[in-house]
Amino acid sequence: MGYGGGVSPVQVLLVWFAACFCMALAGAYTMDPSDPLRRHEDARLRAERILSAVTAGVAPSLPVTTSASPSRVYYVTEYGADPTGGTTDSTDAIARAISDASRPPSDRSLFVGIANLDGAEIHLGGGTYLVSRPISIPPSAGNLKIHGGSLRASDCFPTDRYVIELRAPPLAIATSTYSYEYITLSSLMIDANHRAGGISVVNSLRTLIESSYIVHFASKGIWVQDGHETIISRSFLGQHITAGGDPFERSFSGTAIRLDGNDNIVTDVVIFSASIGVLVSGQANTLTGIHCYNKATGLGGTGIS
Repeated sequence: MGYGGGVSPVQVLLVWFAACFCMALAGAYTMDPSDPLRRHEDARLRAERILSAVTAGVAPSLPVTTSASPSRVYYVTEYGADPTGGTTDSTDAIARAISDASRPPSDRSLFVGIANLDGAEIHLGGGTYLVSRPISIPPSAGNLKIHGGSLRASDCFPTDRYVIELRAPPLAIATSTYSYEYITLSSLMIDANHRAGGISVVNSLRTLIESSYIVHFASKGIWVQDGHETIISRSFLGQHITAGGDPFERSFSGTAIRLDGNDNIVTDVVIFSASIGVLVSGQANTLTGIHCYNKATGLGGTGIS
């Protein structure tokens, strides 16, 4: 005699064993293991689901255990930032994401007084965001990354500031000799809109700026002050977007990279327009693989000073 829906005797036997198994373990899946009616009902429902799956010719699913650990990746769009690069100011939304990411998950620290944020990430999700004031990281933060998108200064951005600032406020209470440690800025395009600077790093330890494109800075593309061991690598900087031989080269201003500190590294960087490519006033800095467009004095600028 056939079985309804084409179910074989072997499948029915498997369902019977599965039902017995569910009844035996039902207590592990209930809110109240002491309630026998609840256990019986849970087992019955699971048996019915398994029977339906077998009848349909698909494998029954097993309970999935999910991790209770919260993610340390913060997407700015989830805080209301507008990734379209339109007229909506995303500064406050990005600031809220940074504020959440900057809450230490434990009492672990890096350098004395610098909180270990466990590699928390501010993820820009490949969008372009209009900002009206600096994107600032709270002091005493460490092991934090901002990456994966573009920031563009608005027409009202303060002309004496930078699009991204690692700089403690003047009245901030110092908890360490340094203000930051191991901050990574990666895969960013920063458009200072001919109003501001690109990135300011002040009194930071072991900062990494990599794989970024910084343009339209009015003052400096990257300014490193005090601290030490900032690494700038595999990046492009230019006050104006050109491909060399620009007839207005002599009128370009600004400095692409300024190092007012010790023990920093600039490597594999292209500076395609600025009055000065790299200005160094500190000691023990390492510069390698730097290409500066048209920076011979006769062409209107200085490559490395």
